[in-house]
Amino acid sequence: TELHETLQRKASESMHRHGELVNGLVYGILTVPAEGNTYLRHLNIVSRDGFAHAISRLKLLATAHRFARVRPEVRSQLFWLLSELVKVSAHGMDQVVLALTRQVRSGDVTQGNVKLCWFMVRFARANYAWLSTFPVLVATTVYMLGRLALDHSRIPDLRAAECELAVQLLRERFHECCMIGRDLVRMLQDVARIPEFHDLWQDILQRPQSLSPLFAGIEQLLRTPTPPMFLANRITYEMETRLRFILENLPATSYSRNLMWFVQRYLSTPESESLFSDLIRYIIGVFHPSNAVLASNVVPRYVFLGGLLRFIRSPVVAANAKLALFYDWLFYDPKSDTIMNIEPGVLIIAQSVDKYTFMTALFIEFLAYESDAYSPELVPAIRGSIGLAMQDAVEKGVIPSIMPIYEHLRIEVDIQQNLYHLFPQLVPPVSEPALSEASADDAGLAKNDGAMLLDSTDMLLPAAVDSELAPEPPKPAVELPLPIAAPQPARTVSATPKTLIALDPVSRMFQEEFSISDIELASEGPTDAENTNGISDTTEEGGAPEDAALVASAEPLPEISVEQALEDTSLWLFGSTLQTFVDSVAAAEPDVKQIGRSVKEIVDMFAQSEASISAITRVLASIFSDSLDMEDAETNAELAATGESSDGLEHDLLHYILTAAADYAHTTNITNSTQRVLQLLVQLTEAKVDVGFRWLLHSVVNAGKPVQYARYVDQYAEGTLQAVLVRDLGVLQGQFPGLFYAVLPQIYAAFPDAYAFGNY
Repeated sequence: TELHETLQRKASESMHRHGELVNGLVYGILTVPAEGNTYLRHLNIVSRDGFAHAISRLKLLATAHRFARVRPEVRSQLFWLLSELVKVSAHGMDQVVLALTRQVRSGDVTQGNVKLCWFMVRFARANYAWLSTFPVLVATTVYMLGRLALDHSRIPDLRAAECELAVQLLRERFHECCMIGRDLVRMLQDVARIPEFHDLWQDILQRPQSLSPLFAGIEQLLRTPTPPMFLANRITYEMETRLRFILENLPATSYSRNLMWFVQRYLSTPESESLFSDLIRYIIGVFHPSNAVLASNVVPRYVFLGGLLRFIRSPVVAANAKLALFYDWLFYDPKSDTIMNIEPGVLIIAQSVDKYTFMTALFIEFLAYESDAYSPELVPAIRGSIGLAMQDAVEKGVIPSIMPIYEHLRIEVDIQQNLYHLFPQLVPPVSEPALSEASADDAGLAKNDGAMLLDSTDMLLPAAVDSELAPEPPKPAVELPLPIAAPQPARTVSATPKTLIALDPVSRMFQEEFSISDIELASEGPTDAENTNGISDTTEEGGAPEDAALVASAEPLPEISVEQALEDTSLWLFGSTLQTFVDSVAAAEPDVKQIGRSVKEIVDMFAQSEASISAITRVLASIFSDSLDMEDAETNAELAATGESSDGLEHDLLHYILTAAADYAHTTNITNSTQRVLQLLVQLTEAKVDVGFRWLLHSVVNAGKPVQYARYVDQYAEGTLQAVLVRDLGVLQGQFPGLFYAVLPQIYAAFPDAYAFGNY
């Protein structure tokens, strides 16, 4: 009693003193569980504002950026205190619980986050009647539980508890849940195959009034834009702060480093892939930059989204990500939707057409497919909404017109037809498709090769936005009941850039720089019998080690067929591009120029994505192996010059790969794309594809840039420049002795420090 009187007297002295006492008691409750009941009794006596100050302290903790570091016992006490405050009907408790729902991280199955999920579920269960009195809290809890259920397939008890609570809230409080809008459908679409949600999903589709007499059907939800507070709920406060720092402060030329850090911190595990679509929805529907940011050089949202999508590896995640990007298009209404939700998708399509035409094509394909397949019963409405979204974007100045996309030389006829299918009010119908395609191809061939410098710091749209950004991936593992269709494989078309491939540099050397007499004179050097590989059997002083370890990987790639190589799941982002390339190589009369364009496209997509290097190496190495006996329409000039017979298309394929790789290797700064392309060349060499000596000729003799070859050597885990040179020169001597002796002085002059070339 004396203690209580003392506390009351101190609390009455001033509001400052009152606040200090409340702070101390709340701290004691959270950190000393054994004395929690005692401190709570004292708090009841001291509090003179209906626990308002105590709740403000709890809200401060619930919104802390570093909440993940709060100790488990403190979290346990926090939820105990919340339950006790619910019993006394403390005002403002719903805001604390709302803040805590954001701290439950999607895509995180660590022990701490799983325990937090359990705390939330048990709290909601224990205080179900109280929770049901707050409509926003009900809707937020449902949305949170539905998204989390996707992550907990390996924690069946937790998933069952989440699903049971979410379904109960949806059935009993469906009218309140309708405020979530169209993203409620997107959430339910993902979980519809979970048994607990199946019957509810069927009721929404077929018996809507059984859930609420005010619910007219699923179109009512789809026509309701999702309020930003629900989209923001799946992003923690810490993530939001870091995202906004990038999107409000960093220029487009230097955001990549921060994006890489963000991905490594939050999206580096397989379980975290479900977070991609939530991040996209946040950037689309919550973060709307101010006019000052739009007018500055700060990275635009569409560029950041392009960079984010490049890190997606799973085809199912990619399908969901594209749906998240264009979801508002499917049901757009200028009266209720905002153009800011449409702008990133419009700009990704429009700004990618020059450098990354295949990306523009793939997004258009996606929209064309979804307009017909997302909900067969709503096809006319969806088509009208997509057309209305683009028309509104043009009228409001997001882009001046879509005709530059429609008329672009690299846009195929099939894509033009899709554009007319989607936007008949903005583009004319395609007339005489075959003639249009042929004229576009001729115009493309007339353009100079001039491969653009693709530095990762100035990309309008990272090519890996493939993030499927390749034609739609295989069906998601979960097929959903009609009429709402899960993202399905889109119609595949070729979106190959049309560029002119220059003459093989080796061929040009023979034609322009060296006469047959020079080669005949040079061919009087050592024969194959004397030295089969150009490397001395003994190691001379200062010479290269006999068995230099040149290749980085520990195990050679197993020999597999092209079909087996294409089944690698990491190559989903290439869509139909690789299969089209394989078919063109296997054609009875291969179109060499078209093959060259396809190789350029494949290298660009690979360089700017996170696709597996070993996987693409397997595909290319298999193609080279299968094409050894194929004759090109034009015999290889370098073989013809030496009087040898042509042994196939592989030499032309190699040349095209080197030409595409050179676009990255000659950059001043070593970017991630540069390293990936050079590592591809190294792995092709490991797979016994003759890349090394050709890259040496391409870099030193043709381009006059020895630094390109030196950068290639740097990709080896072991081996000096001298050792790699000996290896590549040995292969060159064995295959083309005349050329070998003709270029040896030039190579020696380029690398004077590599003073010992075996016995050369």
